[in-house]
Amino acid sequence: MTTQTLSPQQRIADCLKHQLCVACLQPARRGRIIRGCHERCYRATIRAAQAGKCTIEERIAQGKLLYSQPTGRKPSNAVSMELQRKKRSRS
Repeated sequence: MTTQTLSPQQRIADCLKHQLCVACLQPARRGRIIRGCHERCYRATIRAAQAGKCTIEERIAQGKLLYSQPTGRKPSNAVSMELQRKKRSRS
């Protein structure tokens, strides 16, 4: 896989298909995966952004970091599920 010629969307799709870290392109089968990256790669990206070397938006645009996903447990009882549906319909 030659990542230099791929668009960011193609890079992300290939990484997800082959279970690779989107930042370092190494296998991402074990350990904690955050926003498509190994935990170490994600932390390095955050440190670089805090140091002003890049921005999170740039890394996302390059296909080297995924957008954040909603966190937490999904509702499991009827009342919580109903409230979540109402919340979505208002938005």
